Amino acid sequence: MTTVQVTYAGLIKVTRGEAPKELYSHQNEAIKALNETNKNAFEGLLVLPTGGGKTLTAVHWLLRNFINNKKKVLWIAHRHELLDQALETLQLSAYSSLLSNVSGFRYRIISGHPKHDRPVNIEKTDDIIIASKDSLNSGLDHLLKNWVGHLQEILLVVDEAHHATAKTYRKLINAVKDDLKERGHENGFKMLGLTATPFRTDESEKSLLKLVFPNDIIFSEHLRNLIARGILAEPIFENLKTNIEIKQKLNALNARQIKNIEDFDRLPMDIAEEIAQSTERNKQIVHHYIENREIYKPLLVFAINVIHAVALNKVFKDEGINSDFIVAAVNATDNKEKIQKFRNGELEVLINVEILTEGIDLPNVKTVFLTRPTASTILMTQMIGRALRGQRAGGTEKAYVVSFIDDWENKINWVNPEKLHFEEDAEFIVKGLPSSNRTARLISIEMIEEFTRIMDNSIDTTGLEKLDFLKRIPIGIYHFSILEPSEGYEPNPRPYDVLLYDDTEEAYDNFVNDLKLIFQSIDLQNREILTEAELEQLLQTAKQIYFHDYQTLLGYRDEDVKNILRFYAQKQIPPAFLAFSERRNCDLSIVARYIYDNSLGRRAESDYINSIWNDENSFWQVIFSYNQLYFMKQLDDEIRKITNPDIYGNVSISIPTVIPDTVPIEKLTLYAIKERNIVEYRKIKNAVFAKQTDAKGFITCADSKVKTQMRRDFQIDHIKPMSQGGLTTIDNLQLLTRKAHVEKTRRENTRR
Repeated sequence: MTTVQVTYAGLIKVTRGEAPKELYSHQNEAIKALNETNKNAFEGLLVLPTGGGKTLTAVHWLLRNFINNKKKVLWIAHRHELLDQALETLQLSAYSSLLSNVSGFRYRIISGHPKHDRPVNIEKTDDIIIASKDSLNSGLDHLLKNWVGHLQEILLVVDEAHHATAKTYRKLINAVKDDLKERGHENGFKMLGLTATPFRTDESEKSLLKLVFPNDIIFSEHLRNLIARGILAEPIFENLKTNIEIKQKLNALNARQIKNIEDFDRLPMDIAEEIAQSTERNKQIVHHYIENREIYKPLLVFAINVIHAVALNKVFKDEGINSDFIVAAVNATDNKEKIQKFRNGELEVLINVEILTEGIDLPNVKTVFLTRPTASTILMTQMIGRALRGQRAGGTEKAYVVSFIDDWENKINWVNPEKLHFEEDAEFIVKGLPSSNRTARLISIEMIEEFTRIMDNSIDTTGLEKLDFLKRIPIGIYHFSILEPSEGYEPNPRPYDVLLYDDTEEAYDNFVNDLKLIFQSIDLQNREILTEAELEQLLQTAKQIYFHDYQTLLGYRDEDVKNILRFYAQKQIPPAFLAFSERRNCDLSIVARYIYDNSLGRRAESDYINSIWNDENSFWQVIFSYNQLYFMKQLDDEIRKITNPDIYGNVSISIPTVIPDTVPIEKLTLYAIKERNIVEYRKIKNAVFAKQTDAKGFITCADSKVKTQMRRDFQIDHIKPMSQGGLTTIDNLQLLTRKAHVEKTRRENTRR
């Protein structure tokens, strides 16, 4: 039989002597923390900034504590480049100073790449398996039967662990954990996540990351400390304005399209092509490099797309500079060869598109050119990090981060690299947890579309305009992300928003809390994606049970319900609700009433309106998306409601000055609490449901004792009626089925 040698599996022999790469103090401190944690089963994170040596730290620790003690390791990531880097680090660290008890260890590297192995070939003699999570999921039976099933203890390492919230990661993690547990080795499962950016786009993602890694952060080091020690380079930020104006094309975009640019971090095709093919802009980029060549080289360029990479590469070459480009979607072998040439100094400039942000080790980079804007804090952190290897880490004392800034008229919330880098705890920024301002900004997108419809004379919006203005302001928002297919190696998270109004809040609250029950009709198994038929079936079920009057509900959209269903299919958790706590400060009718009651003249009225519009503590600019025209139009409408009550169905009266009493919140009805503080309302509501829900999720009616798992079947009732002095407190609230509530009300009315 003819045999051949392969590089995807084999034996790494231990070399006698000290490992050549000595760890820095922060890495040794990390190992001490890991040693302490390793005394018990754990699932936690090692957080080091890009360039801080996450991979090397983890490899040194696992070699000494696991491979050296003949224990097995499973290392997973989502890109084959990361797998190659992990294997290379293992090979370069196989010294007796770390491995005194073994003469060698077997490895196997698995992914969809043609040079890597397949799960079917996993053998129980493999000491460390380095694999992509997608390949292992497709061959999960082989992993469990051929390898995991023979073990009592496993260390699972998750590289770039901020991706581990995806269902495919959790499926793999749970499969390994459950296999050990079923065989009585529950304490044999240990998991270490490696990341520089332990945050995802949304708060719901952040909480889910805590569920995946319940021990949270085992050790972390701040960026500034590594710069002070010379491990990372001192960054020098430069901003160069280009002559590109995006004004004309931006004006053609509506508010939602602008928001999509920020949320999806992807430029519209026509804008991307205009920037990429701008000869003037590309020459400016190259000429700026030439003017600072001796300071900047070697240079790494982040381009917008393939067209841009090709165009820039041509300009560099025309100027006699040895450059090349790499793209995520093309031949991986070519990319690898070009990266190696850049490392060796054969290339002076390397241009890349969506490939050199995570994991790839390029310590020789002195300068990065950010020729593409980004709205992603994660991507910006990683791009900056490519140039931040300090002298003690084989890099440079100083690193240059040069941003090429086009004129976006401040309409896009691009991440500022300098601000991100120097902001306190920058690498732990959670972009997705909106402040009140962020929540208001999300809400304003919907509001602007509404205002646009009102100002369009061809659309009849009389009914909408007659509503009280505050009724048209959402009380909060579901803000979540769904993994969508992309051109890259793995799906990209895309954020979605669902706005809740007074009329829809209860329906949505019951809907999201009953999602687990709703999904019982669908056999998802390990799939993350619903079929069109399944999605339509679930939508119709939701509309029938929760949104039966959807045609009259303000702001209801089938797409919102579908997106929540798609999110739950991937995550199995309800989306996070973000309350708009400043809602009551956004009542335009109060502004209108002040203008009317004080009979302000034109000059005084104009001054007053400008003062509240420009008040930094108000939310008017945010709510109206910084468009004063929309603000003025809506204010005029509110004034007309007062001056022309017959048209709008109102009665205009002169309102005397009233000084309201202050009362304890428990004296308010639940509805009144909801109107004033949606967060407190939901807290009370959830507490009442919790006290009447058993361990199996069944809710019991306090009167009839009927049990069901559906929240929508119940209503909250005051045990002692408020008419008799009862308060809205947890101990005075109970759950009744709708039928029992009607019967109780009938009995009380009879007694009266």
